[in-house]
Amino acid sequence: MPEKFDDSDMKIVGAPQKKADDVDFQGFLAESSRQHFNGNIAKAKTLGANIVSSFSYSAAPEELVELIRQSGVEPTDEVLRQARFLSVFSAEISLERFLPSPLLAEIAKSAMYDVLMQFSPDFYDELARSGAFSFYYMSAAKGKVTDARVGKQFAVLCGSEGDAALSALGRTLHAANMAVYKKAIRGFVFV
Repeated sequence: MPEKFDDSDMKIVGAPQKKADDVDFQGFLAESSRQHFNGNIAKAKTLGANIVSSFSYSAAPEELVELIRQSGVEPTDEVLRQARFLSVFSAEISLERFLPSPLLAEIAKSAMYDVLMQFSPDFYDELARSGAFSFYYMSAAKGKVTDARVGKQFAVLCGSEGDAALSALGRTLHAANMAVYKKAIRGFVFV
């Protein structure tokens, strides 16, 4: 009978896992308490719930369709679907970038997805199955999401890699989305 292979000295290659001892529970509790008592957690939940209105439409708004046409792109069902996915991605990035703490960003994103799942379950499922966010995040160099990279991925997701008009449209949509979401976030006056 062959000897059993002893792999106790083998290491798994990759990023080291955080141990429970490495997590700053006291810091997390203090941050949670501070954000709760200054009203930021309630604001983050409301923001996340309200932001859903910008992409939970059943029919694309006429101004979106017109912007797509002005960009030299035919507003096909796939382009409109990808524009909607991009709006959700832009919202997620905006929450991460413009909220004063990662805790508040996570709370707002959670509220956003909860409301989206409740009011647009078909769209939520379609978004979850799409993998679009993976493409956008993979295109980020050193964790930096740029309008140009998002534009290129938008063209890929629309099925036309390298299409200059679709790339420009993706850049324009992402930049416009980010500006709208940034303004909405600032309107909540987080402390």
